[in-house]
Amino acid sequence: MIELTNVSVAFGGKRVIDSLSLRLPRAGMVALTGPSGCGKTTLLRVLAGLHRPDSGSIRLPDTPVAFCFQEDRLLPWYTAAQNVALAIRAPDDRAALRAAEGWLARVGLEDAAGLMPDQLSGGMKRRAALARALAYDAPVLLLDEPFRALDAQTHADMLRLVRACAQGRLMVMATHDPADAEGMEVIRLGPAG
Repeated sequence: MIELTNVSVAFGGKRVIDSLSLRLPRAGMVALTGPSGCGKTTLLRVLAGLHRPDSGSIRLPDTPVAFCFQEDRLLPWYTAAQNVALAIRAPDDRAALRAAEGWLARVGLEDAAGLMPDQLSGGMKRRAALARALAYDAPVLLLDEPFRALDAQTHADMLRLVRACAQGRLMVMATHDPADAEGMEVIRLGPAG
């Protein structure tokens, strides 16, 4: 279980998260919603252990975390399949590459496995980054605006995939789209004081 008690985070004197307390279950789907700049990304980074709060306490499980950042963060010297294979084992491991190709097929990129990131469109990069996060076998899955740059049909397809892959895990997803959050526990963040 993840527990935050009176957590606050500020950047340059501007408070982004103000005395936030919450408990997240070991498994389930949680949506973080709210306007731009309200702290959704910052909260995900805190949950991943990538950002330390300025005050308050946080209890995180000692388990791996899969994270799909807002930026695609694909390594430019690896193919799409090698980027996904990094989350499985190693970019040159044959079994990992086969598994990575399977994940790329699940996000509709079966023909892009051998392409370099600079050969992918924005939506293709987004799906490759999502495939990498989903391929990482971690009990906590953090997704930061995972469907941006995707057309409506692809968005819907990826949402179905994410929901299927979240079964048995804790999935926390930042989103601006209320439809993405349907059926999830919703944590609405507002502007901090």
